[in-house]
Amino acid sequence: MNFTDFTDKQRAYLRDGNRRWNILTGATRSGKTVGTFFKLPFRIQEHYNNRVVLIGKTINTIDRNVFDPLRELYGNDCISKVIDKREIYLFGKKCYVVGANDERAVTKIQGMGIGYAYGDEMTTWPENFFQMLKSRLDLVNSKFDGTCNPEGPSHFVKKHIDNPTLDIFQDHYTIYDNPFLSPEFVRNLENEYRNTIYFDKWILGKWVANEGLVFPLFRREKHFLTPEEFLDKCGRHLIRYVIWGGDGATVNDSTALIPLAVLDNGMACVLEIFYHNPKINGPLSNEQLVPYVERYLQEMENKYQFDRRGVVHYMPIDCAAADLILTLRYNLEDKYNVVAYTKKNIQATTDVVNNALGRNAIYIFNYGGYFNYVRNQFVPGDNPLCVDLESMVWDKHEKGYDASVPNDCGDGFRYAVNTYYANPDNLWDTPSVDEYYRIGE
Repeated sequence: MNFTDFTDKQRAYLRDGNRRWNILTGATRSGKTVGTFFKLPFRIQEHYNNRVVLIGKTINTIDRNVFDPLRELYGNDCISKVIDKREIYLFGKKCYVVGANDERAVTKIQGMGIGYAYGDEMTTWPENFFQMLKSRLDLVNSKFDGTCNPEGPSHFVKKHIDNPTLDIFQDHYTIYDNPFLSPEFVRNLENEYRNTIYFDKWILGKWVANEGLVFPLFRREKHFLTPEEFLDKCGRHLIRYVIWGGDGATVNDSTALIPLAVLDNGMACVLEIFYHNPKINGPLSNEQLVPYVERYLQEMENKYQFDRRGVVHYMPIDCAAADLILTLRYNLEDKYNVVAYTKKNIQATTDVVNNALGRNAIYIFNYGGYFNYVRNQFVPGDNPLCVDLESMVWDKHEKGYDASVPNDCGDGFRYAVNTYYANPDNLWDTPSVDEYYRIGE
């Protein structure tokens, strides 16, 4: 093929895709993967004396998506069959093939130094595998080429390619970037996907959340603001109540306190959250967690001067976390009013949250990350609450949440929002504690 036979996007990648990370994302049938087939021989030559690894969701998928088209392009003499499901010869070079189908796949590359890695369907890999891969590219000239279709905006691959400090060549493809597709085929796809989430994903290649979202009305551009942006948008207001919505577990799930500060104009904003993920910090009993919670609450008091301003507190905790409720009741001051949250009709309480978001009654403050009190360090990046709100989906029966998607921060937020906004009048007016709204009743 001549250079003119490639699409504009493919030419840009072949010319400029020489960074440590070279990642092509976007629509299906847009030419992403085909372009990598013509870069691959040069990568193999560059790393002929280094370990080369090719990664897919499974061995079968990478064989179908990558190796079969390579055999058609270069012939069976250059691209061998996969040997014992672990090795393949590419242009005479022995390479390793890895299926990243679950979290145990991380053991397949542990301890392995890699000169070059090729990745197919990156967004289908488990996150721990991708994090391990970063450390395995341990040569000065190690490189990675990868392709993927987009997933939700909180996906770990999206966070990686959006990190401006990394050495990345990244390009985004739409279906319109492939002029070699039949116009009739493109029209058919447009008609089949129009007015669905799949048009944004498979036609435009956007990182958008899946259908079946629990909180479809949450939008970062609307609801996730820095305190300064909120001040410019809404003005200065006093905090009247803080509702500390909580959810917790000790081993697998996280413990979260989501402070919903209700303002004097009836709006609310989420302040700095408390978030303990046992998969990051290691499991802690609720008793062990108390000193960290106490420090967090004291620092919030020092910053916002709740006592001096006469702020009323209320702490509704998921009634299923009975031990956490008892532990906090015993150890925290009475002013926090720790109670078991029992009004847990999922559909009804979710509707209340979406109603409040739809009316722009609630904002989440963007502090650039969150503070991990267990590790005593600030964690820059995403707010775990935003990740939950963007990721939570209904199960197949649409009567509960998909249990495979974390929801601890989302649930704590839901309990806090419902404690106040379940009263629809509160979307327009903030009643006084004495005259109308007796918090906790």
